[in-house]
Amino acid sequence: MVSICWTARWLRPILALFALAGLALLGGCGGGSGAPNNPFAPPPTTPGPVTILPAASVAYSNTPATLEVSGGSPPYTIVSSNSAILPVAQSNTTGTIVLIPANVLADTVVVITAQDSKGQTGTAQVTVKAAPIFNNLAVKPASAACGTNSICSGQTGTASVTVTGPTGVGIPNRQVRFDVVSGAFGIKTSDPANPLAQTLTVVSDQFGVAQAILQATAGVPTQPAQLRATELTSGNQQTAQFTIVQTTNGSAVLSVVPTDITFNGADNTGCSNNFRGDYYIFGGTPPYQVFATPPQGVFLQNVPVTVAGGFFTVISKSDQCVNPETLLIVDAGGLQTTATFHNLVGTGAPPVPPTPSPLVVAPASQTGPCDGATSFAFAVTGGTPNYNVAASFGSAVVQPNAHGIFSVKPPALASGSVVSVVAVDSGSPQLSASANLTCS
Repeated sequence: MVSICWTARWLRPILALFALAGLALLGGCGGGSGAPNNPFAPPPTTPGPVTILPAASVAYSNTPATLEVSGGSPPYTIVSSNSAILPVAQSNTTGTIVLIPANVLADTVVVITAQDSKGQTGTAQVTVKAAPIFNNLAVKPASAACGTNSICSGQTGTASVTVTGPTGVGIPNRQVRFDVVSGAFGIKTSDPANPLAQTLTVVSDQFGVAQAILQATAGVPTQPAQLRATELTSGNQQTAQFTIVQTTNGSAVLSVVPTDITFNGADNTGCSNNFRGDYYIFGGTPPYQVFATPPQGVFLQNVPVTVAGGFFTVISKSDQCVNPETLLIVDAGGLQTTATFHNLVGTGAPPVPPTPSPLVVAPASQTGPCDGATSFAFAVTGGTPNYNVAASFGSAVVQPNAHGIFSVKPPALASGSVVSVVAVDSGSPQLSASANLTCS
């Protein structure tokens, strides 16, 4: 019994030491006493305020738009101040609010409020405007040879759409972008370096109509095509589908614009001279050759025509009155069409030239020293310019000046000598006039 008690007394200090070590270990590891894992770690982040961006924006009727919610503690509850005009989904976890405004006749301000799970709120103001309305985008071919909703390969067509307001009245000066979606065609531009484009922005006219000219690629196989028009203010879009038809015959679509040009002479004494006119060729297969019959009737320029929609020029000859001149156009496949050209005598009588006024040399007489150094000024008026002047003494110097003014410097002559000055004009019949210079 004595040994057992002594052993117990001996173990108590050791067991107490182990117990204290265990408590110290638990305290250092964050267990047992509820101490933090890392006393140096930052405190939890406090959510920021709820924000909706953009804070102020414009949306158009029936045109989707979005707002972005951030901050706070998602999920959010979304509320519209006017759900009839701008309805929204009540619950939101992604932060993106999708808006689809209803139709309005006047600008309407709607407030969108977002509330997070902690009760914080943020707001944004949306002004709903009446969106421009597109009526149907229509494509009309330049020729109906391939169908009413088809453009023949190599030919052109017109795409048009009207921008209207809620009352149905066309809206001018609105930017409308036309885009090629699919198909072998381009949109014609006014840039000579880039005559065809895949996208083109035009402005609606006074009636709200926006138009673009389409050009189908020559020789392509029959295929569907698609064009899209976008009203850039609202983003509203219209899409049109049509067909590009390959032309194997071509005779029905090879055309020339204009089909005739007529020039008239200035009067009934002759035909026009060096007048110019342009003919544009469409359809068929370029290049196009052009021949004039009779061949001597006109000058031809820009031949051959290398592209569909290109032009050649005719220049009239004054000595060749033609009625008519036939212009034969032949495409690369041998298809033919014709145009005509007329160079006709004018109808009116030639103008009668006005009767010139009498030729006069002024002053009619002068007196002065004839010492070989003194000059005397005279002026010629009337008649028909230009004038020629001579003096009766061959050694007299006649110096012409501008506007019929000239000077005479006689040689040394005795007192009383008379120098006669004579002027003639360039008219037919020729007029003459004289003056005298008396030596003193």
